[in-house]
Amino acid sequence: MKNTYLPLILIATIFGLLSGAAGTLLTDLYVSDGSSFSFNRELNLSDYGYLSPNLVIRDPKKVVVNQDVKTDETIRSLKASLLGVFLKNEEKNSFYYLDQPFALALAATSDGWVMAAWPEELSKTELDKITDNFLVIDGNRKIYEIDRAVFDLDKTGAFVFLHLRNASGLNVRRLVPDEEIKSGQSLLLALPGNMFSLNFLSSKNQNDVLLSSDKYSKKLSLSYETPSKPLFIFNLSGEIIGAVDYKGRQLASPALDAYWRSLLKKNVLSRPYLGLNYLDLSNVVSNQNQLAKGAELRASDLVPAIIKNSPADKAGLKAGDIITRINSQEINADNDLAVILSSYSPGDSIILDYLRQGNNLQVEIILDSVK
Repeated sequence: MKNTYLPLILIATIFGLLSGAAGTLLTDLYVSDGSSFSFNRELNLSDYGYLSPNLVIRDPKKVVVNQDVKTDETIRSLKASLLGVFLKNEEKNSFYYLDQPFALALAATSDGWVMAAWPEELSKTELDKITDNFLVIDGNRKIYEIDRAVFDLDKTGAFVFLHLRNASGLNVRRLVPDEEIKSGQSLLLALPGNMFSLNFLSSKNQNDVLLSSDKYSKKLSLSYETPSKPLFIFNLSGEIIGAVDYKGRQLASPALDAYWRSLLKKNVLSRPYLGLNYLDLSNVVSNQNQLAKGAELRASDLVPAIIKNSPADKAGLKAGDIITRINSQEINADNDLAVILSSYSPGDSIILDYLRQGNNLQVEIILDSVK
């Protein structure tokens, strides 16, 4: 009896397998618009309206693994650029626990300048004692004496710039230009104690309607709440996006660029000074016929359009003027006036193109230093 039904069972099984294979092939043909069969592990969802056009998810498990590997590689490489600031201990058998520095620091110049994220407010008396009371240890466990300390609470918040005696070849990270800082990008936050956390840039917006020519005014907002500790912000390539002090004050990479260049050239903290306040026309819409780009010089109840005795004042600029170019570089939604100026140094000469009552004018200005 068993032998009688065995051929029928085998035939049914074979037909079942063939039906399953045919169904798979027909489904694959339907998904691929009838053009070809596909046997790989990718699915194009753009035709169904679920995702952006031409987005293909290819083996999502592998994508997650690759990001984890990339993050781990970046953290390992960052340790060569991050340093620890420690209180000196003169005892013979003393040691420094590398995961517990007093402050975290980042190499600013290859010849010995580092930027330390101080964890507390500084007084002038404490600043004068930094060279005597602290030392710095790099990722290779090398100990450095400090021969100079510079800080300016109004300019750089609670960040202290330290020069390391006999240091050379420090691993300096690239500062990301403003136009490369994009909302939605992944970020890596470095905190004291060899701690790192992933975050995302949710937005990059201007804090005020009227902007100063002499400071970076955009606020970097992160997707997740960060610890109330000083930290450095990197992209996943290990490039510097900015820094945050213990009070939450930010220094974005365009602002850092000006300070780091001044340290390298003159061993002082300075940034270029033009001395005007403006409305970014690419960010507003007016009832009147108005340009869609440029920087219109404007005053408010709190600030004048032109600061008295500033380079802008001496050049004859007036409220209502619209600056359109700096050294032939157009001012628009991608090139803010203050960001363009931050790439110059005090003492540099620039050519401003501007409109006054419909007339195209031009003036040469020598930038000063922010006092």
